[in-house]
This record gives sequence, structure tokens and C-alpha cells, in this order.
Amino acid sequence: MNLATLYKIFAVLHAVMALMMLFGGPMISNMNGWDHSIGIVTMAEHHGAALLCVSLLFWMLPRWLSEEGLKDATSTALLVQAILAVMPIYHAAVGAIPADASLAVMMIVFLGLMYLFFQAAKKDPETK
Repeated sequence: MNLATLYKIFAVLHAVMALMMLFGGPMISNMNGWDHSIGIVTMAEHHGAALLCVSLLFWMLPRWLSEEGLKDATSTALLVQAILAVMPIYHAAVGAIPADASLAVMMIVFLGLMYLFFQAAKKDPETK
């Protein structure tokens, strides 16, 4: 899989998560066993807006950069992905969110895509 496609896959995943955060406040509270409040809605909307911004950037980077430019950007993009992967692990570790099958599946998919991202950035153009 090439880098441009992987950037767009991450963009779509972040857009889906952003929409859930922007419009799914009560669902998020129920999923995590929290008392629903305006504070949860506010923080979810802020997180959703940030994810939407990340999504837009990831979608546009393949249009703005050459393959070599994407390779150069990938280390920073992987850092962004790592930060976004560490947060739910931390929250599960401290008991703020359930450490359940949905978290495990999300992390497997996310880390698998990060691995593909890393591998695609290492490829030479002739080894595609």
C-alpha cells in the first residue's frame, strides 16, 4: 500500500472519530459508564474538532506533497498517530474508560496501520 493511500485511510478514520465526538456526546457517556454532562459534551466537541483538523491535513497532504515529501512528513505523522494511540491506552490503564474488546480492536487496527505507514515510508519507489 502506498503512502498517499495510507494518509487518506488515516484521514477517513479520524473523520469518523471526529463525527462521533462532535455529535455523539450521550453515546460516549453511555459507552464509558459516565454521568452525562455539559463538560463531557464540551470536551468531546473540542476533541472532535481537533480530529477533524488532523483529518483534513492528512487528506490534503498527498495533494500538496510529492512521494518524497510524504516520506519526509511521515515521521511527524507517526508521532501524531502515536500520541493519539497512547491516550486511550493511558485512559484504560487508569480506569477512565473500559479496557474491553472494542479498545483492543481499535488499537490493533490503529497500530497495524501505523506499521504499514512506517513500512511504506521506507520503500524505495522501484520496490512498490
